[in-house]
Amino acid sequence: MFFFSKPTLEAQEYPYNATTFDPKKQKHEFNGANFTYVMWPSTLKDEASGEVITKARMLIVHGFDEHTQLYSRFMDNLSAVGIESFIFDQRGSGETSPGKLKGQTNEFHTFNDLDHFLEWNLKDKDAATPLFLFGHSMGGGICLNYGCNGRYKDQVAGITVTGPLVVLHPHTQPRAIVRLCAPVLAAALPRLRIDTGLDIDATTSDQRFRDFLRHDPLTMPVYGTLRQIYDFMERGKRLIHDKAHLSRFDRPVLVLHGQDDRINDPQGSQSFHDLCPVTDKTLNFYPAARHSLCLETDSVFEQVFRDLSVWVLHHCDDGNDHDSARLRPAQVPSN
Repeated sequence: MFFFSKPTLEAQEYPYNATTFDPKKQKHEFNGANFTYVMWPSTLKDEASGEVITKARMLIVHGFDEHTQLYSRFMDNLSAVGIESFIFDQRGSGETSPGKLKGQTNEFHTFNDLDHFLEWNLKDKDAATPLFLFGHSMGGGICLNYGCNGRYKDQVAGITVTGPLVVLHPHTQPRAIVRLCAPVLAAALPRLRIDTGLDIDATTSDQRFRDFLRHDPLTMPVYGTLRQIYDFMERGKRLIHDKAHLSRFDRPVLVLHGQDDRINDPQGSQSFHDLCPVTDKTLNFYPAARHSLCLETDSVFEQVFRDLSVWVLHHCDDGNDHDSARLRPAQVPSN
């Protein structure tokens, strides 16, 4: 996890233009934090009546040191197929926690904040609209753990994740001595921040998004606190080493992972899939794709989005055949 890549903080334009909607960032105060969030409505219309059709709502939980804008392409595409979406800058990230607040969070806040926004979305959405969780990387680990013991997990229709943080890839793993000392350091110096120097080249094979990230002042430098880093690593361990914890997972789940991911190990997703006790589980790997599937090249993103949207719409209880295409079977990644 310790690389050295210094940013040039002259922000660049996000390399995608939305076609469905121009969402405005909004603010919401909760438990000492002023959260930035975005709500993106469905824009799919009934051909006969012209009325907007909303088939599902998706609550998005972003990854380590990410923020709402990074999911604009994803949310725009969701809108076009009738899925409204909601995302918030987590405590410790983005516009919710600027400057010295970056990285300042812990396990309690992570799940208490998610409970709050899930409760809000459950009350806000139409009662007949199913709610899905989506998480990427650190957010994927959060969502998978939520499927084990989340307060509102029974009201979640399904969980979808990309590149979930179950096991860090050897390319990203801290040194053995750091891992050994991590519990003590996290307890003694929980608010101490370090520049993880996360390898931007490992994030995506799309040069446009790599350039954007390197110049993004909300992303760079990639700071994390010792407590935050220790917590997300422990979350991943629980998903494959805590049998009692994993035995409580009972939601339909879709796991999508880039086969060339050098941030989170694809084998971690394979292990979770193999151990997960539910029968409604799907695992797909994408050749030549790196870590952030929502920031990948157009060709990769289109396949990922197709697989995800087909899965979600098939799990909406309206009885319609949304797409006759079958999801591609999982392929065990090579080392």
